[in-house]
Amino acid sequence: MNKEKTTYFLDSTTLIHAIDKEAEYQKECLNIINKAAKGLINAASSLETLEETLFLLSRLISNRDALRVVRNLMLLPGLSKHVMGYPTLMQAMEVMEIYPIRPKDAINIATMLEKNIRFIISEDKDYDKIDLVQRINPRDLANL
Repeated sequence: MNKEKTTYFLDSTTLIHAIDKEAEYQKECLNIINKAAKGLINAASSLETLEETLFLLSRLISNRDALRVVRNLMLLPGLSKHVMGYPTLMQAMEVMEIYPIRPKDAINIATMLEKNIRFIISEDKDYDKIDLVQRINPRDLANL
């Protein structure tokens, strides 16, 4: 019997730190993306997270390189990409009414709830405030 693999939502910190050679968990983040690309883990993100990644990477590296990186992530077959619709934004605002988090984090959580994703790979400790999801530090997933 095939047991379905757990799906992990990749936050922008994981995507950015895979590229940033100065990031503390750069190797671990890159390893996670490589595992997703090879189908060794189920990974997901949202187009909003990819847009944020593009914006932040364009400040860290050249626009050309940032575009190349995000385009490659968009085409990565091992990474499911989810689109935010009206219900997602409504649910994100409900999450924000209950928990002290930023809009981008609330959108990630709402997306995860819609897609039944329980785990988010992120260095952002703000996710620890939310009992709806469980944050996993990239170093903790690196050995899977």
